[in-house]
Amino acid sequence: MTEGDGPHTVAWREWTGAAEVITRAGSFADLGVLDQVGALGQPQVILGEGHMYVEPTRALVAVDVNTGNDTSPAAALKANLAAARALPRALRLRGLAGQISVDFVSMSKAHRKQVEQSLRAAFKADPIETSLVGWTAMGLFELQRKRERPPFPEHLFKDL
Repeated sequence: MTEGDGPHTVAWREWTGAAEVITRAGSFADLGVLDQVGALGQPQVILGEGHMYVEPTRALVAVDVNTGNDTSPAAALKANLAAARALPRALRLRGLAGQISVDFVSMSKAHRKQVEQSLRAAFKADPIETSLVGWTAMGLFELQRKRERPPFPEHLFKDL
């Protein structure tokens, strides 16, 4: 076996469309990168139309979607669609994989198809292999995601 590419090489390979690369000292703090990295250690992901909590456990990754104070069916659908679009990025940035269970805001069965289509479109654009299993009898959506690297906290700043 040979040693694979380091994280910096992988990042440059996946980084497309960069207009400008800033390399001056202190630019991470100036541009808010350190704040964004710090936010990855928190379970809450702000969606605009509500928020979701992404919390890994030993057995699975639990995702809980909430609307906040607005409990209308329209707000539930908006929050669920926003969560479906944001979920691949949240999982990828945190390095989370394995069994994933998503507890969407309660919605009608007619809206489930729309949310599932949005999930399929979002994960189709994601480079990490993910199998969308489907809805459980309890109304959760289950996924299986291939592990490509250790979860975020285990390797943060390891090579720096």
